[in-house]
Amino acid sequence: MLINKIAVVLMTLLIANTTFADSYSKEEKNINFIVTPSIAYRYDVFKWAIPSKLFTDRKSSELIWKNYIVQPSIKIEIEPKSNHFTFLGQTKYGYILKNQSNSYDLDFLNNGTELLYSKTKSVVKGNIFDLSGAVGYSVNLFKNNLLTFYVGYDYSDYRNKDYGSRQLLNYKGIPFSSNELVLKYYFKTQAPWISLSVKAFLNEKFTIIPTIKFYSFKHIGKGYWIHRPDLKQDPSLKNNVNGIGLGFNVDFAYKYSNNLDFILNLETKKFKMKKGQNQAFYSAIDVGGERVVSGKLLHLTHISSSISAGLKYKL
Repeated sequence: MLINKIAVVLMTLLIANTTFADSYSKEEKNINFIVTPSIAYRYDVFKWAIPSKLFTDRKSSELIWKNYIVQPSIKIEIEPKSNHFTFLGQTKYGYILKNQSNSYDLDFLNNGTELLYSKTKSVVKGNIFDLSGAVGYSVNLFKNNLLTFYVGYDYSDYRNKDYGSRQLLNYKGIPFSSNELVLKYYFKTQAPWISLSVKAFLNEKFTIIPTIKFYSFKHIGKGYWIHRPDLKQDPSLKNNVNGIGLGFNVDFAYKYSNNLDFILNLETKKFKMKKGQNQAFYSAIDVGGERVVSGKLLHLTHISSSISAGLKYKL
């Protein structure tokens, strides 16, 4: 009797295990990995300003970078499916185009009028390294369209280098020009985000995927002012910023075959400071000796827009 009961239990477990293994095997076969290499043309406007000591709502100095960038990338993801989790990871490496990019150093009178008295222009070169990862969950919408919720994290290492500065405006009558490196400004950005993405089938060949993202970011920037002997070089200043951001992008996909799509992507995002602090590190040559001066940043913004094209291949 006992042997019969044990046999029944073992048979039940064997059947259950076989059924689970079959279903698991089918599930594994249904998991599709997608690899998307692409290349983007990107335009960034990055700027920050420090306030006047006497009028804290007015600018004393403002730095602006307008950078044109070529940025190849590769993205690997699990194909989103209804009632399933998905994952994506992407890496990008961008080159700031020296012949197109410029920076501007603006100085203002400290009398509350915010009157510009000095403007210097420089050419820019440098590079950018971006990493992004996210986990998502998808649900069905009407007509087999797909809604995916994502939680992600972005990391960026951005390096500006300014060359060949030229004074455009100087009320003091002292012109300034240089063919050497004027300054370097390196910053790292860490940005957790959440997003909503909708995959809509227009017809058998064309698909559109709009996505909206909400960011919270932390920015740490270090500047090296080469032509300022009163400032140290390791670094000359440091900015710490916390803020929020909003992004929007849309994929247009053309289905070439069962495993291959052509992709066109349009993307824009804006980061804006909520709270920021600037530290300037003065060298011993400065009157008063070596010291650190801390103060609030007046504002910091970073707007990035890009267009990219690539191939989406399903493994």
